[in-house]
This record gives sequence, structure tokens and C-alpha cells, in this order.
Amino acid sequence: KLERMTRKEAMQAVANAGGICCDGVVAETNYLVIGNLDYCKSIKGNKSAKQKKAEKMQRAGSDIATISEDVFYDMLEQK
Repeated sequence: KLERMTRKEAMQAVANAGGICCDGVVAETNYLVIGNLDYCKSIKGNKSAKQKKAEKMQRAGSDIATISEDVFYDMLEQK
């Protein structure tokens, strides 16, 4: 969950900047934005399933970066 905008707004902002969004982590994913994980009680070890999948993909050589919400906003401002 993002603090400053909804997921729909964030996805639109990415599209407006020329990016492509999806709801899951797939081979073509370049960035995984990590928001506030406090909302989800099913998350164990402070990592979501998407975050764990992204880390596994990184170890396998995928070009995916996990970024914070603040870094995400900084990247949007640079576009």
C-alpha cells in the first residue's frame, strides 16, 4: 500500500511517464515498488510474496530492482 497515492493512480503515473505496469512480478518487470507493509497481517518476515519473488529473480540474474515508495516518487519527478 502506497502512502501518497492509490495503486491505480501510481499505475497511471507510470503509464504517463511511458512505463508499463502489471499487478504481478513477471520476467519483464524492472522495478518493484515497496510501500507500507503494515496493512497486511499475512506477511511474514516483513517481506511480501512479490518481494520474495523479486529477490529470487535477482539472484537468478534478472534485471529487477526493488525500490522504496520515496525512490518511486523521485523517479516520477525526473520524467
